[in-house]
Amino acid sequence: MAINSVGTDQALAALEQTRQALQTSLTRETTGKQLNTAADNPAAYAIATTLQTQVAAFNEASQNVQTAYNATNVATGALAGTSDILGQLRNLAVAGVNDFLSPTDRAALQTQANQLVAQANTIAQTTNFNGAPLLNGTYAGANAGSAATANVVANAPLAQGGNLVTQVAAANANFQNPNGAAQGFGGAATTNSTIQIQIVAGNNGQAQAQVTATDNATGQTITLPGLYNAGTTVTGVQNVNVKLGDFTNADIGQTATIQIAQAVPANTQNSALQVQSGANEGNTTGINYGNASAASLQISAINLSTSANATNAIGQLDNAIAQLGTTQTQLGAQQVALQYQVDNNNTAALNLQQAQSNLADANIGQANTSSTLTQVQNQLQLALLAQRNVATAGVLTLFGGR
Repeated sequence: MAINSVGTDQALAALEQTRQALQTSLTRETTGKQLNTAADNPAAYAIATTLQTQVAAFNEASQNVQTAYNATNVATGALAGTSDILGQLRNLAVAGVNDFLSPTDRAALQTQANQLVAQANTIAQTTNFNGAPLLNGTYAGANAGSAATANVVANAPLAQGGNLVTQVAAANANFQNPNGAAQGFGGAATTNSTIQIQIVAGNNGQAQAQVTATDNATGQTITLPGLYNAGTTVTGVQNVNVKLGDFTNADIGQTATIQIAQAVPANTQNSALQVQSGANEGNTTGINYGNASAASLQISAINLSTSANATNAIGQLDNAIAQLGTTQTQLGAQQVALQYQVDNNNTAALNLQQAQSNLADANIGQANTSSTLTQVQNQLQLALLAQRNVATAGVLTLFGGR
C-alpha cells in the first residue's frame, strides 16, 4: 500500500511547474524579451519575426537610397564644373564677335575654347560612382521627347519699321525629322543649327539678304546660293520658311539670327540606375543622370574663327546652358524625392519596431516582480515538500519499529 504517493506526486508536479515559470521569468529578465522561442506564443512570435524582417528591410532600403543620394551629389558637383566651363566658353564667344581681332587673337580664343570643350567632355566621360558612369548618357533615363522649334533670337529693326524677319514657319513634315543630314547640308532632316540673315549691298548696290546656316553638331557652315530681296521668303534650309521684312539700303549691315532645335524622339527604354528603395518586392526607384557630353550639349564644333561664327557659337552655348540647366534641375528634384524616401523609410521602420517591441519585448519590472514571487513560491513548495517527506519518514519508522 502506497503512503501519500498521490499527494507527493502533486507536490512534485507543482514544484516542476514553478521551476519552469521561474526559468521563464529569469530568461525574460536576462534577454529582455518575452518571446524568446516560438513556444512562448506561436502566433505572436510569427508576427514579431515578420515585423522585425520588415524593419531590417526598411533600414537596408534607406541605405540604398542614401547611396543613390550620394551618387547624385557626385553628379551635381561635376555638372557645376561643366556649367562653369559653358560660362567661360560663352564669354570667349562674346569676345570673338569683334572684327578688330587679329588672326593670332582668334587662334588664341579657339585654342582656349578647344581645351574647355575637351575638359567638359572629360568630366562627362569620367564622372562615376563606384564604377557606374553618371554623365555620359548611359543612365540618362526615359524621356517624353520634344518637337522641333524655330526661334528668332535676334531680329534687327528696320529703318522703315518692322523687323528683318517677320515670320518663321515649318515648310513641310520633315521639320520634325531629326534623322540624317539636314536640308541644305546634303539631306532632308532638321538638325540643331543656327540660321543667320544679313542685309548686304547686292546686285546694282541694292540691299539684299544673304543667308548662312551652321550645323551645331558638325560645325559645318553653308551659304545659300543667291541673294534674297525684301519681302521674299527664304527656303531650302532646315525645312523652314523665313519671311523677310521690307528692308532698304538704310538697313545694310543689319542681321537676324534663328535658332533651330531639332525634334527629340521619345525614349521609352528605362536606362535609369535602379535601387531598392522600399521594404517590399518591386519598391524600386530609378535615378536619371542625363548626358553632359560635348556631343550631347552640341558644343564639340565651337568655332570662333570669324565674328559670324562666334555669333553662332553664342547661340549654341545658350542652348547648351539651357540643356545643362534642365539636367541639373532634374537631378535636384530627384535628390529631394530621395530625401523624402529616406524619411519615409525611417518613419516606417520606427513604427514597425515599436509594434514589434510591444509584442516581443518583456516588461522588465513586471518580469522582475513575477520572478521574485515565483522564487518565493518555489521556496515554499520546497519547504512543504520537505515537511511532507519528514512526516512520511516518521510513519515508515513506526513500521520499522514492529
